[in-house]
Amino acid sequence: MSPTRDVVGASDLDVFADTLADVIAGQYPADELNRLPGATSPAALRIREAYAESLAARLTQDPPARHGGPPPEPLPHQGESVLDHLGQLTVDWNDFEAAGETTRDVVQRLADDKESLRKLVYDVEHKPELLAMCERHQLLDYIVLYDALDRGIRLRLHISTDDHFDRPHDHRFSFSSRILTGGYTHTWYHMDGDLYGDGPDPEARQYLSRHHPDPRAHDHLDKLTPHIVRWEAPGSCYTLHHSAIHTTFTTPDTVSLFLRGPVEKDRSVIMDKQEGALWWRFGRQDEPEERRREKSMGLDAYRQIRDRLEKLGVI
Repeated sequence: MSPTRDVVGASDLDVFADTLADVIAGQYPADELNRLPGATSPAALRIREAYAESLAARLTQDPPARHGGPPPEPLPHQGESVLDHLGQLTVDWNDFEAAGETTRDVVQRLADDKESLRKLVYDVEHKPELLAMCERHQLLDYIVLYDALDRGIRLRLHISTDDHFDRPHDHRFSFSSRILTGGYTHTWYHMDGDLYGDGPDPEARQYLSRHHPDPRAHDHLDKLTPHIVRWEAPGSCYTLHHSAIHTTFTTPDTVSLFLRGPVEKDRSVIMDKQEGALWWRFGRQDEPEERRREKSMGLDAYRQIRDRLEKLGVI
């Protein structure tokens, strides 16, 4: 899948071309194409026609004969488990395109390797440093499965709660995500202006919840417009840049693998257009102790969530 599709600003035709790639890979039925905004454009029709002609030509050809000589070079991770690969992996998020390709490959492989995923989930109980990073939020809970931010990676498992709200937000880091169960309506937004143009904002630390939103930022909500909307089903995999504003309106029992990179800005934003509110999120080291205690998961809650993952067949 092309990483260009996964950044806000991609055209309808980009989305169409990437969905066609998913159809070819067997991740979606061909009817999915007809539901896209650009499906009837002349360029999209030409793409479909060219693909149909290419497929017909391949079906009438004999498979190429194998020539002598040494076998082709294996891919970097061939012959090793996904956990071994994760233990040696370094990701440079300064090259966003390459980082997206690498991290999407990891979450795809891990999603297909239930034994390794199960091991990571169960190991958290015996790794206090990971359990301490697991958190509970209104819209999702997450378990930290692997942490090596010094090498550019932190792996989490996200589990939706029973609350579902349309809250546009961004992240302090870029990430790749792969849907395991459930799904969500995924909307990317365009923001007219730059929320972070003035750099760090110490005053923003006062406004950390929808019950105490930032009164200075009300005008920004009028500058936010939906840009692309698509359905993310099990098997969907994408990469999002930290500058992108999006929202995920989940269905019950939605679970996803989430592989993030290092922090690239001091805070992230959450918006509620219906309430006309905007507030901020900081890293745990910059949050009040009360806030850290409030979202801490703890061992009992972790075990309950692990049991839920078992029932859902995720692990």
